[in-house]
Parts: sequence; structure tokens; C-alpha cells
Amino acid sequence: MFLKCIVDGKLVESKTGRTIEVRNPANTEEIVGSVPSLSPEEAEEAVETAHKAFKVWSVTPPSKRAEVIKKAVKIARDRADEIAKILTLENGKTIREAKEEVKASLDSIEYFAEGVLRILGETYPTDKVDRLSLVVKQPVGVVSAIVPWNYPLLLLAWKLGPALATGCTVVAKPSHYTPLSTIKLIECFLEAGIPSGVLNVVTGSVEEVGRVLVEHPLVAKVAFTGSTGAGKKIMKSAADTVKKLTLELGGNCPLIVFEDADIEEAVKGAVRRAFRNAGQVCNAVNRIYVHKSVYRDFVELFVEETKKIRVGNGLKEDVEMGPLTTKEGWERVKEYVEEAVSKGATVLYGGRRPEGPEYEKGYFFEPTVLVNTDHTMKVVKNEVFGPTAPIMQFETFEEAIAKANDTEYGLVAYVYTKDLRKAMKAALMIEAGTVGVNNVVGGEFAYPYGGWKQSGFGVENSH
Repeated sequence: MFLKCIVDGKLVESKTGRTIEVRNPANTEEIVGSVPSLSPEEAEEAVETAHKAFKVWSVTPPSKRAEVIKKAVKIARDRADEIAKILTLENGKTIREAKEEVKASLDSIEYFAEGVLRILGETYPTDKVDRLSLVVKQPVGVVSAIVPWNYPLLLLAWKLGPALATGCTVVAKPSHYTPLSTIKLIECFLEAGIPSGVLNVVTGSVEEVGRVLVEHPLVAKVAFTGSTGAGKKIMKSAADTVKKLTLELGGNCPLIVFEDADIEEAVKGAVRRAFRNAGQVCNAVNRIYVHKSVYRDFVELFVEETKKIRVGNGLKEDVEMGPLTTKEGWERVKEYVEEAVSKGATVLYGGRRPEGPEYEKGYFFEPTVLVNTDHTMKVVKNEVFGPTAPIMQFETFEEAIAKANDTEYGLVAYVYTKDLRKAMKAALMIEAGTVGVNNVVGGEFAYPYGGWKQSGFGVENSH
């Protein structure tokens, strides 16, 4: 399939004729489709048309904006299976996870469409009897929504929903690995009758198209999800025009299992959050700390549950973990595991490509469990973005918190304990924007989601 970009309400190709191939990570010989590779000038046109449309969309009554957005959501729900299949083909995740992502994305967009009707201002008294101070919330302008390939629809929805509902116009840029599902979703807004220029989608290189979306003076805000390294570059580039930024960056999230935890529940949660989407999640469990008194039991059960995970092509209904999405990701996971082993780590399960002809042409890597690991190893100190789970011991509460905080990141952390006081103390002492207690739900659209330290700043979701 060849899907065109959307600029000023029209489906457009690049005048240069350049295109980007999208390949199936489960079989890299299969071309799923292609999209245009726009020039910088064509990206600038998208920004300019969004700026022009903002003058009308920003003063459109909130109820009218909500009506169009909810109509688009309804159209997309009717096509959910089609969009999910495309997502699996280009990303590699299981079809079950793809369907969950489509549903969660549409739920999020609809949530903000309904919530915009309840955005209220504030009034404050002053020291003058005939004077009142009013606080009025207004849309900022053109928003560049730059989204990654691991959750291309959900992380777009977190930006798209509040931006459109509040009266901003949007230029979205999906990753070149996963542009097809994004375009399919945004086509639903065109069919719903969203005014020309309000919502645009452009594809192309980071150097050309991405640079325009970050540096163009008519862009008022950049909302970006991606690596910390890329986020730092965006901060520098956006500084010249003093843009508003929301940056959701790297994770390297810890999970702590205290001695009084429900071990079966802790293992269940840890396995799910470590290997979901092949570990390619910003809030994936990257490192696990278990109290020494329950360490052996936890490790044995964790390995047992990991062995049950069925790896394969995500389109197969019984598959529970698909391939990694990129070649670079596969090579990084392999490098990190090998480096850990060279420093004394032990692989209890996984650590390689699965055996069999069905795995040879894709970026498959077994879910991997490691012990005897420490903070000198890349698999512990870096954000792996792959299916690895290093498990370490601790003896005291203070040691567990210190190890959890021994990172430049601070996105999400997880704690398992039956002691409410311990849970509250840990949640307050861990340096992360979100702390899950006895669950591994890393983020939902009803509460604010954002990182501490080098995991970014600003929040998505909430109100």
C-alpha cells in the first residue's frame, strides 16, 4: 500500500518523488507499504497551513470541535481491526496488543473531546474593590506532535486529543518505521469533516522534516516522545524560538519486590511489564530488585513464567511476543546481553534469537532473564528497549530505594508490598513521575504522566 501525507485537507505526495519503504520486522523481506519522503519546503507548507487554520479552529465553539473529533473516533472504531493489522505489520507487536492500542488511543481522544466542555477558568480577588483578576485558558497555536514507533497510535493520541479539543492545530510526524497506521487513523478525521489544515500528517527524515517541525517560528509547541538524546537535541533547536515543550523521554524503570509482597502477583506483573511489546515500552520494567529472603522463589517462578511466552509473528493469535521493530534495537539487545555475560552475569533463559526457520528473517529475540548483574552493566544502567530482565537482590528498604534511584532517568517505578506504610514511603522516596503500587499500569489518560530527571518534563494526559 502507498499512503499519502495529509496537508491542508488534501492527500499529497512529495514533489521530489521520494518515498520511504516500510518493512515487516517479522520478515524483513516483506514490504508492507510506503509513504512520501517530504522535502523541508513541503513540511513548511504543512506548518503554514496549520497556522492559517488555527485562526478559525481556535474560536470554533468547544462543542463543535468535540462533535467533529467524536465523529472521527466513531469512524476509526469501525475500522479498528484494519488499523490494528497494519500496526502489527509495521511494528511487529502482537495483534492482541495492537487492538488494545487502537482502543486505548480512541478512548483517550474521546476522553479529551468530552473533557474540553468542562475546562473552566478562575477568578481571584484583588486589593481593589472594583477590580477582578480573571484566568482564562486559551490554545497555544500550532503543535508539532512527533511520535515514536513503539506506540505510534497511543502516543499520538495523547498529544492529538488535548491539542485538537482545546483549539490547537496539529502537524503530526510519525516515525518512518510506523507511518502507515498513523495515516490511516488521521484519514478518519478527514472523513469526519475536520476543517482543512487543522490536522496534518507529514513523513520524511528527521534531518529535513523533523527539523522544520522543531525550528519553524510558527510552531508554538512541540510535543515529543522518544529517547533522551533526541529530546536534548529538540530542546536546543527549539530554544531559538522559545517554544513550549512537552518531552516524554527515556525510562529504565525499576521494580522493587519487598519481603512481604505477594510473590505470584509480583512475578505476573514483572513478566508482563518486562516483555510486553518485546520490552519496547518507555515504562517497561528494565531492572528488578528483590528482597534476599524471597529472591530464590521469585527468580524460579519468574523463569518458569518467562518460558511460557510464545514468540513469533504477531499476526498469529496465539503469539504473546513479536519481534523487535528495528535492526538497531536487535543489535543493541544482543550487545547488552553479551556485555553483561562478559562481566559475570548469568543468563537463566533466552539471550539469543529463537531457533527455527520462521525466526531467521525477522528481528526476533528470546525473552531474557539475567542474574548476577550489577549497575556497571549496560543491561542495568541503560534503557535497553528490549526483552531483558536483570534480577538483583537487596537487604534493606534504604538499599532498594537507593538502587532504584541510581539512574539518570525518572519516568516510572513499580513497588510490590502488602505494607501500606512501606508503599507510601517508597512512592514518595523514589525519584520518578509515576509509581505503581502492586500493579504495573505505567500510564493512563485520566491522570498526569511525565518524568523526572532526564526522563523529560511537562505532562501528558490528565487535564
